[in-house]
Amino acid sequence: MYILKQNGNEHYVAEKQFPEFSFSRKQFHGATCMQQQKNHKIKASENLQLDQSWCRFLKKMWSVHIRNAGPVKNVALQKSGQLHSDSETGTSDTFVQTCNVTQGPIVIRKDVFQKIGGLMDGFGKLSLLEFFLRSKGDLKIAKLGSCAWTPRITRADRGKLEGSNEVPEYTNFANKHAVLRIVTENRIEWTACVANWKMCPEKPYVEPRGLPDVAAPICCSAVLWKMLSDFVMGLNKLGLEYRIVDGTLLGAVRSKAIIPWTYDIDIALPTAVYKNASTYSTLEKVLENQYYAGMSFMNMPRGHILVPPYIDVNTAPYFDGPDDLEGKALFSRELEEAVKGMLPVSHHWRQRGYVDFYEAGHALMEGSSLVTINNEEFVTVKDANKMLSFNYGENYLQPALKGQWSGLSDSNGF
Repeated sequence: MYILKQNGNEHYVAEKQFPEFSFSRKQFHGATCMQQQKNHKIKASENLQLDQSWCRFLKKMWSVHIRNAGPVKNVALQKSGQLHSDSETGTSDTFVQTCNVTQGPIVIRKDVFQKIGGLMDGFGKLSLLEFFLRSKGDLKIAKLGSCAWTPRITRADRGKLEGSNEVPEYTNFANKHAVLRIVTENRIEWTACVANWKMCPEKPYVEPRGLPDVAAPICCSAVLWKMLSDFVMGLNKLGLEYRIVDGTLLGAVRSKAIIPWTYDIDIALPTAVYKNASTYSTLEKVLENQYYAGMSFMNMPRGHILVPPYIDVNTAPYFDGPDDLEGKALFSRELEEAVKGMLPVSHHWRQRGYVDFYEAGHALMEGSSLVTINNEEFVTVKDANKMLSFNYGENYLQPALKGQWSGLSDSNGF
């Protein structure tokens, strides 16, 4: 038996994790552990769901829906005699939910693992989901209530890409399986963002909470907004000064928003902070490794996002009951039009957006002012008008792209 988990080059012994489960029960191809709430007494029933971890999935067109669907039953499982030679009984009662996908580590029969093709390189954090999509939903995984995973084995990682600024996981996944959207119980992820005049006007961002907006692709400007918000939060936690500059400042002054066709966020740092390599590694830790921060293309310090475009939202209202996987409410003719042309997803690193860090000399750091982006205040240079006029001309309040524009661009200014 093998643990279906990429965690560097480490391997785990399955039997140590499942002392009360025997694969002699041929109705299961593998097993995992439930994510039970602490200090919460649980009783199983035909319709009970113990946690919010993955259990059932369905791929419909370009969308994958993953829910904790299916009954939880109290069953007697045969104990492994090899591990319990001193046991007084050969069976043990435990809660079991039969699933075809898991969110964390699993133990799986070797013949089944090899038949599906094992874990493939190039999918990072999506390796498990990519494996299950290749299984066509035919697996029967016993999610057990009588075990728990250690923090070490449940650590999320990107396999060979750990510590890298490369972000091909979602691109590879999208193009191999023609998947644009991943819907879970409390999150909707997209394998790519969009940028066009119809969906992404230059105005302050409001996170969607209801249909049809919640089902629609996420604008690249919303991804850049998350990056700006997160990195500034990290700098503030570290007590480091910053100034937003260039295109990010222009959007703040012109529309109090992120310019929807720009590739990047522009943040200037004091010279000592900018040239200190530990600045970027410390930011990575503060931001809980959701980002790469450090030297990138053309040996510039940049921040690259390692997670997909997403919104946190309770998706239950968009399904017809707890066992529905179709999610018909998440599809519409308008949405079909919105996703046209999104596949294949581009491999180019710029398409995911990034943060550019610049060295701010004494003149830029001397004095400051505040500007508003998406209803939050940020620190910029003392004379924003002087910087914008110098960089973009006296008519900087007039956007360079008008009418029916499409795609990220910096060739025509801002």
